[in-house]
Amino acid sequence: MVKEETYTISGMSCAACSSAVERVTRKLEGVEESNVNLTTGKMTIKYDDEKVSSQLISQKVEKAGFGCDLYQREEEKKEVTPAIKEDDKELKEKKHNLVGAWIFTLALMYVSMGSMLPYPLPLPPVFSGSAHPVNFALIQLLLTIPVLFYGRFFFTNGFSALFHKNPNMNSLVAIGSACSFAYSIVVMFSLDGNPHQIHNLYFESASMVLTFVMTGKYLEARSTKKTKGAITALMKLTPNTAIVVSEGKQKEVPVQQLKVGDIVLVKPGSRIPTDGRVTQGESAVDESMLTGESMPIDKTVGSEVTGGSMNINGALYVSVSRVGKDTTLSQIIAYMEDAQGKKAPIAKIADKVSGVFVPIVMVIAVIAGLIWFFAGQDP
Repeated sequence: MVKEETYTISGMSCAACSSAVERVTRKLEGVEESNVNLTTGKMTIKYDDEKVSSQLISQKVEKAGFGCDLYQREEEKKEVTPAIKEDDKELKEKKHNLVGAWIFTLALMYVSMGSMLPYPLPLPPVFSGSAHPVNFALIQLLLTIPVLFYGRFFFTNGFSALFHKNPNMNSLVAIGSACSFAYSIVVMFSLDGNPHQIHNLYFESASMVLTFVMTGKYLEARSTKKTKGAITALMKLTPNTAIVVSEGKQKEVPVQQLKVGDIVLVKPGSRIPTDGRVTQGESAVDESMLTGESMPIDKTVGSEVTGGSMNINGALYVSVSRVGKDTTLSQIIAYMEDAQGKKAPIAKIADKVSGVFVPIVMVIAVIAGLIWFFAGQDP
């Protein structure tokens, strides 16, 4: 039997990561289709449950270096607030790291490049590249180390992906920065005998690459947060509890416990917990979240009401007609998530390119390095 499931994938940071997850899952026997959305961090997969299990899918993804958990749409509302807090925390951390990286990078650029400007920037004589080359290199080293610390994510994620044989864009950044840093340290130890080697220091290159990519990652994270905001706002429309009226008594229960046929009391100024039909009372209901209509709609006995809409000025008794994932609001959210999970043809082409881009760049870099090593002339 063919099943379609959605999984939450963690640890992805670029298109090469999402391509790696798709590649791993598509290799499994019984998998018909696998699509990963980097923005939402979700994978939609169709598979024959007689040939492959959800446990095996999760194991393969985790073996590739990513987290994988089965996504339950109807339960996500419980996790909205923690998820928002986690996103906010992550964004603040990225901003903190970015600010720190820029401070040290700008100071490093001042030291390393300031003397090359048409109007050279002043620098203490003790750090002069011509008079004190070792000090000149040492101050650059000390300014680079904090930048490497702030950009440590690229090294942990990039080398981890490399060891899992799924190199990504972070792998390129990590290798490039690490090589520049390591080579500069080697050059620094040769400055005593050859001060002209200061021109072969590349501390600023390692720092600038990390800082610029961190800037892009921060802007991407901020954009992703806004993208998720629309769905999150819809999820927060329905209240967490409802007042159930039974045999003349009122009882507050979680919305998840509502059943079709229950009678719920919706007080003025509160949101309707789920779809239903008015059995008693009259009121105006704000349905702008669904229809875009700014004017409230009058509701009387027999009128249909939608979960998430706002009851304005009168008490309503509502007979529940739909609950959980069958409600209008849940279906709207489901359609939005499904639309986000599907890729345009051009996006599929981009994913295919990204899957081979990183290995190709690494191969070209190795070949170029070998050619320069054996055929190039030492200046």
